[in-house]
Amino acid sequence: MANVANKGTFATYSGANLNEIFYEPVFRSDDIMRNYRVLPNVKHKMNVFTSAALTKIVQKYTACSATSGSTQFNIDEKTITAGRMRVALEQCTDEFFGTYIEEMYRNGVDVMNLEGTQLADAIVNRAVKGISQDVVRLAWGGDSATANYDQMSGWMKLMGDNATVLAARTELSAVAPTAPTAAEALSLLRNMYDSAPAALQQVPAADKKIFVSPKTYNSYLQNLEGTSADLAITNQQDGLLVVKFRGVELVPMYEWDTILADTDPAMFLRGGVNGTEGACYCAVENLIIGSDVTDPEGSFKVFYDDLEEKMFFRGYFKLGVQFLYPSLVQWGIFY
Repeated sequence: MANVANKGTFATYSGANLNEIFYEPVFRSDDIMRNYRVLPNVKHKMNVFTSAALTKIVQKYTACSATSGSTQFNIDEKTITAGRMRVALEQCTDEFFGTYIEEMYRNGVDVMNLEGTQLADAIVNRAVKGISQDVVRLAWGGDSATANYDQMSGWMKLMGDNATVLAARTELSAVAPTAPTAAEALSLLRNMYDSAPAALQQVPAADKKIFVSPKTYNSYLQNLEGTSADLAITNQQDGLLVVKFRGVELVPMYEWDTILADTDPAMFLRGGVNGTEGACYCAVENLIIGSDVTDPEGSFKVFYDDLEEKMFFRGYFKLGVQFLYPSLVQWGIFY
């Protein structure tokens, strides 16, 4: 009898790559709900009214007058536009012929239809994770102009167009601006923290974040390794490593590397040269993501088309961002 175990049909089996294709870990750059303020009911456009802090309003009484020395409340208006987004993916089902993924296929005339199978669930899982990464990438890097970034204007674009935010930016010289040292990373954070607007300094540490580029984040970690600061500044929350500077959590922004490689946002531009390393010190409530979770047309689904013999993934949702106060953000870059 033939040795089926060694010489049977499984000798050329090539399907043991499902995990690599669909379940390979995706780096989640950050937790959207924890790091930003999400408005879930933006149908299309929402006007957000802001009022700057009132200062120097106490005056000496000189006369009985309704208008003498009066000051306005300074109500400003900003708009969040949640544009409709679309995700369209397709895959010919014969791609999986000859692999053990084919064993997940159905029987009979509906053999090619993967709806309701483990493979369809894997496709949805991967697509949703990809969408979450794109939401962060567009929220920060969208510029309404560059290909793959023209869906909307993101925070870097909005803040770069704000003269107050741009003028207050901390700029630190580094020996190698693309690879800051541990001392330089610490100096940038200190300078940003010390030069931040008074309004931002007064926000409780738990309600603020310092978003940093990956290399700057790793360089800062070198200041903590092997010292008592390791225990004092880092801890575990919900199974995730949390690193802090003066009580404010540092969030490594891996999607910034993608953005800076593709575009030249004003927040990193200096003298016509686009930097790659920096940080954004900001109140969480200052960064708004607008969407419409009640939109009946917002959905994610996988379906099969007999005519084309393909599996399709379709996703529809709304997305837009805005920031509120220049006084609640401080940028820093290396040059």
